[in-house]
Amino acid sequence: MRIIAIVMAALMIIGMAYYIIVTLAAPSGASDVPTATEVIDTSSLKNSGDVLVSVGLMYGSNITTGFECATERGYVVGAQDLDGDRSFTPLWTLYETTVACTADANLSVNDRTYTVAYYPEDTDVGGYHVEINCRDCDERELANLIDERAARASRYGYTLIPCWIGGGYRIRMGSFADWDGAWAAAEDAADLFPDRRITVAEPTETAVSLIEPYENRILFEYDCGGESELGLEARTDQNGNTYIRTPAGNVYDGVFCFRRYDNGTVDGVSLINVVPLETYVAGVLPYELAPYWPVETLKAFAITVRSFTLTNPKKHAAHHFDLCGEVDCQVYRGAGRINQNVLDAVLDTAGIVMTYDGRIVAAYYSSSVGGCTVNAMDAWGGTTDIPYLQAKETPWENYMEHDNAFWINEISPVALCDRLNRAGFTELTDAIDSVEVLGYAENSTYVKHMRVTDIYGTSVTFDTTDEVRAALTPYVKSANFVIGKGSAAYTETYVTDPGTPAERPSPDAVDANDTPGSSGASAAEPPARQVPLKNYDIDYGYTNLGEYHVITSDAIRTGAFDGSVRLITADGVLDCERYSVFTISSQTAAAFLGDEYRLPEEEAAPAQQEPVRQENPEFTAAAPEPEHAQIDVDTVTTQKIAYADNPENFIVVGKGWGHGVGMSQWGAYDLALRGFTATEILDAYFTGIRYRDYRELDGYR
Repeated sequence: MRIIAIVMAALMIIGMAYYIIVTLAAPSGASDVPTATEVIDTSSLKNSGDVLVSVGLMYGSNITTGFECATERGYVVGAQDLDGDRSFTPLWTLYETTVACTADANLSVNDRTYTVAYYPEDTDVGGYHVEINCRDCDERELANLIDERAARASRYGYTLIPCWIGGGYRIRMGSFADWDGAWAAAEDAADLFPDRRITVAEPTETAVSLIEPYENRILFEYDCGGESELGLEARTDQNGNTYIRTPAGNVYDGVFCFRRYDNGTVDGVSLINVVPLETYVAGVLPYELAPYWPVETLKAFAITVRSFTLTNPKKHAAHHFDLCGEVDCQVYRGAGRINQNVLDAVLDTAGIVMTYDGRIVAAYYSSSVGGCTVNAMDAWGGTTDIPYLQAKETPWENYMEHDNAFWINEISPVALCDRLNRAGFTELTDAIDSVEVLGYAENSTYVKHMRVTDIYGTSVTFDTTDEVRAALTPYVKSANFVIGKGSAAYTETYVTDPGTPAERPSPDAVDANDTPGSSGASAAEPPARQVPLKNYDIDYGYTNLGEYHVITSDAIRTGAFDGSVRLITADGVLDCERYSVFTISSQTAAAFLGDEYRLPEEEAAPAQQEPVRQENPEFTAAAPEPEHAQIDVDTVTTQKIAYADNPENFIVVGKGWGHGVGMSQWGAYDLALRGFTATEILDAYFTGIRYRDYRELDGYR
């Protein structure tokens, strides 16, 4: 028994030691939130230019009562101007590494989640305070005053809170659920601060609080009536970076600005990130494209993003910031996925924008265009043509090999009516009888004029390509489509020389979280794609392998395959890519009966698509008139027919993803594989542009 007891005691000691080691080694907080040390040094971006960009990260319907963020060395708290020069004025230093910014109101707290408490008895953090006027103090004097009185205030049962109220310092004491509770403590405050004016501060519609979320201690309060907002900047690391982490795992540089906002459902704070221009550009690139894409693609896109940004100041002026962080403007997630390729692309093109007639261009782009672009006036209407946003054929875009750049969908007449009703066309009251394409955009295959008629003869018409796309989303991804009832004839074009294989990114270098090819500066969602391989998970008129049992060398397999399938043939066992294997049935054979032909040499590269070659690598304005660079592309076009499962349904076959104006992200990728430079890529999409440093232009602000 003694031996057994000794053994059990030893096991208990070993177990406790193991628990202690594991506990100490375990990271604090969520394991999927990156630390600032995992982000490369991007401090070189801070001083590239003199424009600050404000980006709305949470606003409108997405706000919360409190927002938590974390950093490694604490914060500088300050006053952030949003509507003037974007200046940040430091006011206070906090050494806590995790804080929550909340509405200054009576708050209920549940597992570090804050909501406004509507009854005093539900209050965990009160919004009423005793306030001591300290307008004559500077930051150091306020800190000394708090240090001198903090111990005595604690004996009374209160904490002292530094504040910036109405343009001057204050001290607030305690947090109470109602005015009476705060007023009862005013006498104690008078004893602590006999030479100061004492009042009671009530919650306002513009006040915010910084709270330590583990103990719910108020650390700082701010209220300037909306003239300026509370700004939070991380204390700099050894390289000068100021990284702040969010619960979503994103890492941002610059200032987090919190603006009190009530959307009618939630009383909380909106979150705005204020960053230097080049920091913003670098925070867009790896989320609109993939950071491992060819560097010339990244450079071209850096110039595009910079141009778009400088021509869209205050796009969201109603919410007091320039651009949002979503596809309505440009996808922006901060510094977390910036790699050396992205950093080099931004720094190598720092300040460079596209210009036309001496002014920065509105540089629109979309994920893919499906073989041609569309001019801006056909896309969005208006009476003034934009000369640099003209329709161009883009035969180099290998859209059949890019995710979501080629698609087929079947729509029932009732579902189509429901979709159009949700889009606002409520005059259509029953199943759709016909869809007529009345006309296409100039020099483009994008549908511009379309009429839809229901079974009662009621019709609606569309007169811009983006109206067409918006009305039929999600059944279409662009206005570059054909549609028919029961069947639709269409073409597939393959690029037979898609670039230098050696320049293609290695699959080993692909981050599983990368999502190249989005539709920034458009209303389309970004397709999630890691490598440029064809996705055949939907019915293209022939039958998907996923619908059949296939006998392989291993077994009988059903459903989705891992990129390739092994087939037994007369020549032995072959490894075949999924997209090169089809099954033909009596229902689908018609889709393969089209004639295959190769475009003539003179049609492969029309004159209007020839890019302008920019010879000067420094993008100087004094560069000579550029020469034209020929883009020679070998393509094979196949005519096919797509059939609906139900002949009464509509079937739509389309190409591209997004509005189709300006640059194609996947097309820029394809050109870079062919060895084209950043400016040659841009010249292929934008007409008559030049390159300048925006700081050399008048009125760029």
